[in-house]
Amino acid sequence: MATYLHFAPAIALAVAIGPRTVGWRLTLAGAFCAVLPDADFALVTLGLDRYSGPYGHRGFMHSLGFALALGAFGALWAGPGRGRQLGAAAFLALCTLSHPLLDGLIDRGICNAWWWPLDGARHCLGWRPIPMRGVGLFGAQRFQLELLWIGGPLLALANAGMLLRRLWRWARPARVPAGARRLPGAAEPGGTVRSPAPGTRWGGAGAAAAPAAARDCPRAQRQLRAEAMRAFATALRLHRHGQWREVNGAAVQP
Repeated sequence: MATYLHFAPAIALAVAIGPRTVGWRLTLAGAFCAVLPDADFALVTLGLDRYSGPYGHRGFMHSLGFALALGAFGALWAGPGRGRQLGAAAFLALCTLSHPLLDGLIDRGICNAWWWPLDGARHCLGWRPIPMRGVGLFGAQRFQLELLWIGGPLLALANAGMLLRRLWRWARPARVPAGARRLPGAAEPGGTVRSPAPGTRWGGAGAAAAPAAARDCPRAQRQLRAEAMRAFATALRLHRHGQWREVNGAAVQP
């Protein structure tokens, strides 16, 4: 088993996905789920099963079924919203599953009961590259090996996720919701800029709602700010002169 870094996959996965999707509460819950399977030591200590039994170490708590059940419980805890529930369930299930996966990649210890409750037999992975044979359960050597073989790949995963998110935001076209474009005094589809209705203040609720509607797109935010400034400048000119003027080659009306 990994002595020090069983919690790390949850942190790396949360960083890769992004803090706007995985909040700090869900991240802490994922870290808890990632270390929870080793609680089966308590069952062995209490004499409820032998070490290699189905309820012993690396038994049912190191199975796919346990990870899915824990994810389903997390969906209930996530609150209303199908998307939020499915996301929390998938995240917590992956964090739980990271524990037996790391144990299976270590070249020492018994194998996991992957298919419990369908099959209580232990199954080993065909590839166990993490060299822990002959290394103590605690100590500096153990910590250094875990940093190299576990921390290094997880750091690469987190950075790859952040890079992909940045590339996606850069490549995605700046789409502003239709309601966010119709600010008081903003240009209409025909190019005409009209002053606000009587009793409507420039920069009112519509202007405040526009950046909120496009808060997930920095390019759209910049576009909205520039559009609002142009609309505000146009409004000042219209209210000052009170007559028809040409703005960017289009007729405007006070």
